[in-house]
Amino acid sequence: MSSPVDQAQASKAVDALLKHHAKVAEEREDTELLARDEHVWLVINTKRGSTKRKLMPKRIQLPHPPLPPPPATTVAIITKPPQRTYKDLVTEHNIKFVNRVVDTDKLRGKWKPYEARRNLMRENDLWLADERIVPSLPKLLGKMFFQAKKQPIPVNLQRKDLKAELGRAINSTYFHPSTGTSHSIRISTAGSTSSAETLANLLAAIPSAVELIEDQWDNVLSIGIKTSTSVLLPIYASKLDGRFDVKEKAAKADVEMDEGKGKGKGKAKRAAEVEEKEVKGEKKTKTTKDTEAPVVKTSSTSSKPSAAKSSAPTKADKLAGKSTGKKTSSVTKSAKAAVVGKSKSKSK
Repeated sequence: MSSPVDQAQASKAVDALLKHHAKVAEEREDTELLARDEHVWLVINTKRGSTKRKLMPKRIQLPHPPLPPPPATTVAIITKPPQRTYKDLVTEHNIKFVNRVVDTDKLRGKWKPYEARRNLMRENDLWLADERIVPSLPKLLGKMFFQAKKQPIPVNLQRKDLKAELGRAINSTYFHPSTGTSHSIRISTAGSTSSAETLANLLAAIPSAVELIEDQWDNVLSIGIKTSTSVLLPIYASKLDGRFDVKEKAAKADVEMDEGKGKGKGKAKRAAEVEEKEVKGEKKTKTTKDTEAPVVKTSSTSSKPSAAKSSAPTKADKLAGKSTGKKTSSVTKSAKAAVVGKSKSKSK
């Protein structure tokens, strides 16, 4: 598919961005001791992100190198242990643009502290790595390398012409796949690349990068260029008509899938509820049977002792009975004596 990017609009954006960088660089000379190189980034925004997570960056060949040639650009290589073997390999192929060789054992030991890793990252502009150890590097390097856009570039250290392999890696740019909706690709260095070279790299990088995006141009929302400290200058924007059609279709498909899953889940829930009710009913019948028998026994057994207790007098009752018995007997004797006395007096 041909690129819909307008070349005239791209040229205007490149010229404006480089002029802005030159103005900012002049202002920084008064306040900063050492000048910093600003890279020009191609930014591609997509309508939706990818669900596939990949660690291996994709190489994009450019007509002009995006970085100034060594020694202006310092290069380091991360290798498998032992690092002495690969240092000898670099000297054997007469590779003079490699500044440092570090193996994974040193990253786990000497360079493990945060400050040491940060200083190591700042010492080198470009990082290369043996392609066999790239999947293990995120844990060893930490997020600082990825935030600074210094992700290690995979290279094949087993090539016979190792110098040419490393040279191609330095002269190329890379597309780093992500699950987000924004992708940044370095295309040039503002201080050392001319406007024409930056434009050539931009026009060459756009179609190559779009081919690596899912659904390609149908998924591209906008394209622009920027430096690390500037705003994004737009180059291309997709049409408003049908911009969110893909999202709506995907949302409808998700809703239909959720409804289908909900129906299946509803049937399963109803069946589970019926089973639970049956199990609870069986448990209730068992518990009622088990509880009824002890209640009858306890009632019969408890009534007997209560009756016995009620009929049987206590010690206090016995004592009261004795005293009352004595009192009643003395009273009856006195009453009888009084009656006998009265009858005797009448007879006289």
